[in-house]
Amino acid sequence: MLNAIRKLTEDIEYNIDPKLKDEAVKNISILHEGDDGYIAIAAKKDKEYIQYHYKVNDLTYNIGKAISLDANIYMTPNSFFMPKRKIENIRKLNALYIDIDYYNIEKLRTYDHERILAILENDYFGQDVPEPSFAIFTGNGLAVYWLIEPVPIKVLPLWNAIQKHFLDKLKNMGADSKSIDGARIMRLAGSINDKTGQRAKLYMYDEKLVYTLRDIQNDYLPQLTPYIKNPAHKGKGRKSKIVNFYTLYSLHYARLNDILKLQELRSGYCRNNDEVLTEEGQREFMCFLYRYWSCCYCNDPKQALENALEFNQGFRKPLSNKEVEKVTVQAEKAYEIWLLDSPNGVYKRGGYNYKNETLIQKLSITDDEMKVMTTIIGPSEKLRRKLIKEKEARRNEDGLTKREQQKQERMKEILALKEQGLKQIEIAKKIGISRQAVSKLFKLI
Repeated sequence: MLNAIRKLTEDIEYNIDPKLKDEAVKNISILHEGDDGYIAIAAKKDKEYIQYHYKVNDLTYNIGKAISLDANIYMTPNSFFMPKRKIENIRKLNALYIDIDYYNIEKLRTYDHERILAILENDYFGQDVPEPSFAIFTGNGLAVYWLIEPVPIKVLPLWNAIQKHFLDKLKNMGADSKSIDGARIMRLAGSINDKTGQRAKLYMYDEKLVYTLRDIQNDYLPQLTPYIKNPAHKGKGRKSKIVNFYTLYSLHYARLNDILKLQELRSGYCRNNDEVLTEEGQREFMCFLYRYWSCCYCNDPKQALENALEFNQGFRKPLSNKEVEKVTVQAEKAYEIWLLDSPNGVYKRGGYNYKNETLIQKLSITDDEMKVMTTIIGPSEKLRRKLIKEKEARRNEDGLTKREQQKQERMKEILALKEQGLKQIEIAKKIGISRQAVSKLFKLI
C-alpha cells in the first residue's frame, strides 16, 4: 500500500475530500514555493515505512493520492540537494519548527489543541518566542512553524541554536526535543493520524510573516559568558569573553562534515600511521565520532545511530551493524552528559571535546587533506588561510591591490593625454613622473 507514494507523479484516481488536498498543497507551497531542492515525503503504517523524494512541482501534482492512504504522511520542511534525507545534504532551510506534545504534560493532557493554541498565543508567542507563521494540529499534538528567508546549509549552526532555544522556552508546553532536527519529517496537513483517526489541520497566522535568522538571533537569543569554575577568580588583564549562543553548536556541525569529507577524500579507505591507505584501521573511531557529533546536532540518538550505520557503509570494508553499535555506544552516553547551562548567562560543556592536534594525529590527516577541511586543521594550515585572507582583504571589488588600482588609473590618465596629442615629456611634466616611467607605461597601453 505505502509503495503508492513512489508514483505521485502519475495520473491516478483517488477518493479524498478536495479541502483536505487543498490543505496539503497549501502546507507544501508555503514552505517550498520556489524551492529548487528535493523534498522528502514519507508514509508510515504500523511497522511499515517508506520514503521518497520529489521536486516541489512533482510533489504537489498528485499529493491527494498520498493523503488518501490510510497511513501517516510526513514531509520535510527543509529541502536537500540530492534525494537523500541527511543533515549534510540540506539544500535550503525554509523554516523553524517545534512539535508541541502537550499530552505528555500532566496538567495539559486533558486540554484540546485549540485551548493549547490559546495558551501559546497568550503566554508565549511574541514574548518567549516570535509570533508563528502557521501551526498544524497533527491529530494528537501541535507543530508550530516560523517561516524564514531560505538560507543554505552553512547557516545551520545558527538555525540549530535558535531551534534549541525555542525548545527550551516551550518545554513546559511539551516541546519535543527530537523535533529540532534539520532533516526531520513533519506531519503533512490534510493527512490522517492513524492512532487517533483525526486529520491534520492547518492553522494560518500570517504566511507573509517571514523572519531572518539574524533578526531572531538579535531579538531572542541571549549572549553567554564562559563557564568559570571559581567565579571569584579573574584572569589578569583579560576581559570577560562574550560568546554567541549558536557558536556552541557550530563546531559539532563543522566536524561532522569534516569526518564525512575525510571519508570521501580517501574513497572509503583509512590511513595508518605511515600515511598508507588501508581498508582497516580507523573505522571504529570515525564511526564513533560521526555518531557522537550527529547526536549533538540532530538531538535524536536513534537517528544518530542510523546516520552512523549509513556512514559506515561508505568505507571500502564496512564494519557489521552490530560492530558499529558496540564500538560507538559510548558516543550516546557522552552526548547525554554534553550540556548547555545558560539560565544565568553562563555555559559549560561536558562530553568529548577533542583538540585538533588529537584528531589530526588519531586520524593521520595529511596537509593536503586539511586544505579542504573546515575545522580539523593544524597551525600551518591556519597560517596559510590567514595569509590568503589577508591578501584578499588588500584587494578591492575588482580584485586589484591599492598599487595595481593606482597604476591602472595612471595608465588611463596617460592614455587620455596621449589622445590629446601630448608628447611623452609633456605628459611626464603634467602628471609629475619621469619621462622614462611614461615610456614604460606607453608600452603597456
